[in-house]
Amino acid sequence: MEKTLVYVTGNSVKFDVALKTFENTEIVLLQKKIETPEIQSKSVQEVAMYSARWASRQLDKPVIVTDAGFYIEALNGFPGPFIKFVNEWFSAEDFINLMKDKDNRNINIQDCLAYCHPNEEPIVFTGIYHGKLADKPSMQQGSSIDRIFIPEGFEAPISDIPEEQMISYWSQGEIMSKFKDYILKHK
Repeated sequence: MEKTLVYVTGNSVKFDVALKTFENTEIVLLQKKIETPEIQSKSVQEVAMYSARWASRQLDKPVIVTDAGFYIEALNGFPGPFIKFVNEWFSAEDFINLMKDKDNRNINIQDCLAYCHPNEEPIVFTGIYHGKLADKPSMQQGSSIDRIFIPEGFEAPISDIPEEQMISYWSQGEIMSKFKDYILKHK
């Protein structure tokens, strides 16, 4: 098993989460920013698997790729795995307006990590983060969803929480923990 892993992401926070997860292990993580094709699917697992398969073949190395979907219960799971695009189209205020007359403000983030060697099928790890939608958007910088998603255990949206706290929160999530256990047993 490889001791060096390539994490295909342009998101520095995601990479910092992975670094924190693998602290004090022999695993070395390298970040590689490449645009992977993102298929249209209602399944974050299918999106992550496709991207991991593609990236591992392009780089001819084992890679990890993550994808997430934001499922707002009162909106029948909208926007789901399409959050990347919806974040480009909707402001935080647009999300708040969609929820104007809704009592259920629960949001579930379905998180997925796909680990893939070239010419092999990806191995998938999934997890869920729970939270709620804020009554009003944060005034801080951040994506639309970062300005309105309050993770379980917090009183403020992601964009109001110090980055170090969020890195610690995300690094304790299911997918990184499951993947760490897997990779350390198979190295």
